[in-house]
Amino acid sequence: MIIVPIDNLTEGMVLAKDVASTSAKDYKTLLMKGTMITGDMISLLKSKGIKTVTVKGEDTVEPQPIQQPAANLTRAEAAEQIKNQHIGRALNELSSVFEHNGEIKELSQKAIEQVDRIADDILVDIGNDSSYLGNQMIALQNYDDYTYKHCLRVAMLSTSIANELSLPQGDIKEVIVAALLHDIGKSNIDHEIIVKPGKLTDDEFDKIKQHPFIGYEILKRTGGYSANVMSGVLFHQEKYDGTGYPTGLVGKKIPLIARILTVADVFDALTSNRPYRRPWSVAETEEYMLGGCGIHFDYDVTAAFLRSFNPYPVGTMVSLSDGRHGVVISHNTNVLRPVVRIHGEGSGEEIDLSNDFRFLSLMITGIYSGNYAI
Repeated sequence: MIIVPIDNLTEGMVLAKDVASTSAKDYKTLLMKGTMITGDMISLLKSKGIKTVTVKGEDTVEPQPIQQPAANLTRAEAAEQIKNQHIGRALNELSSVFEHNGEIKELSQKAIEQVDRIADDILVDIGNDSSYLGNQMIALQNYDDYTYKHCLRVAMLSTSIANELSLPQGDIKEVIVAALLHDIGKSNIDHEIIVKPGKLTDDEFDKIKQHPFIGYEILKRTGGYSANVMSGVLFHQEKYDGTGYPTGLVGKKIPLIARILTVADVFDALTSNRPYRRPWSVAETEEYMLGGCGIHFDYDVTAAFLRSFNPYPVGTMVSLSDGRHGVVISHNTNVLRPVVRIHGEGSGEEIDLSNDFRFLSLMITGIYSGNYAI
């Protein structure tokens, strides 16, 4: 595969990977893998701000650096554009780390540098900006899923948790690196097992359960990763009550970095599309996770996650349990129960899901995918 800057793209090249938009508000597939490029397609990609694409070929060309925003943008718009470029670059580079021809024995120097750069970008971009995190999570979960995209989302969520726990910056970066690589071991497991739509056989599940140790061994052979990062990869499937794998560690004996990854990992897995089930709503997932504190999850880490992650940023269109739709216009302390302006029947009505007793039984059931004017 060859990573080609958009200005070097020519008609007749064939895409080796899907091309998706880089906008957090309109994240969708633009061109499918296997498409032969035409002039009109090149124009489309340029109009959508695509900087590089991956085409079939032998040599790999480094992606272009982040482009500076236009001078006429506001500071907030410029920052958002740079963050979106970071996400696009992260998806592109992580795919090359995970989608390897043959078994991964160790990471290449280039892969090490790519992961480190992505971690630095996330460390700067996410910080305590829960609105940006929420927007990006919604966007990334609307896109076709692969292991490396799941790892990127887990890294973003883990950053938010680590910030809420007031960890030092160095420790937060280790959390991000471990999250980005926590499922690298799945690259060495039969892909048909990873994406199987039905229930796994005992033998298939035994193979899946090997992925934390496989990932740990990859990092060990690679060298240069701290014991903390490696323990995050090795123990992210442990459960607080000792029923997890690969070693059955219990409670606080599970390293904090792994306890953070577990919360982020499960939240993302449950709220994402899977071949064998529909995605759970945020409300369903957070209720499940609260019920799992002390069993599957560390209570303190789960509480930090619930404080830090805002799944419904202002401007998000949502569906309500009574069948109505609306847009989030402001937040309350409980981020699952914001103030919503109704669309359609009763249009313009503003309901406070947290503080108005008339709506205590009403809840947000998910993101609304329809179109209407805000």
